[in-house]
Amino acid sequence: MHNAWRVSLLAASVMVFAACSESGGESDKAAGNLINGIAEISVSTIPDIYDAAHTPASGVFEGALLDISDHTCAQVADGWRVTGTATNPTGSSVDYRIYISLLNGVSTTRALVETQVLNVASGGAGDFDTVIAMPDDDLRCVLRVERHSQGV
Repeated sequence: MHNAWRVSLLAASVMVFAACSESGGESDKAAGNLINGIAEISVSTIPDIYDAAHTPASGVFEGALLDISDHTCAQVADGWRVTGTATNPTGSSVDYRIYISLLNGVSTTRALVETQVLNVASGGAGDFDTVIAMPDDDLRCVLRVERHSQGV
């Protein structure tokens, strides 16, 4: 009895597989990225990028996102170019650690890169300009900015 059931299940599986294996033609591919009724899934073959000398939120730091102005993030031929200016509002020289995340969707991190702006005098400003070699499209940039007493 079990063998007859297994043969029937196998035959049904083969028929479903054969139906899904038929060529659907180019018109099916253009219609909503569905091929034979199955959603086409795009997965990047480029590995995630992690290039940070420090662990974010490690050591003595102060959050300083508001110190950043003229921030840009744009896809370029070499990946993603991120620029900006860190302006020191404190009474002494400081160093900045700027962590740049490139996100795909809501929270999938494709890259996390640290750049630094060092020895920014009180009331002074320093620029950063970083290119991240991530070719993925439709990413968004998120900055985490830390301000440290100089040399920490």
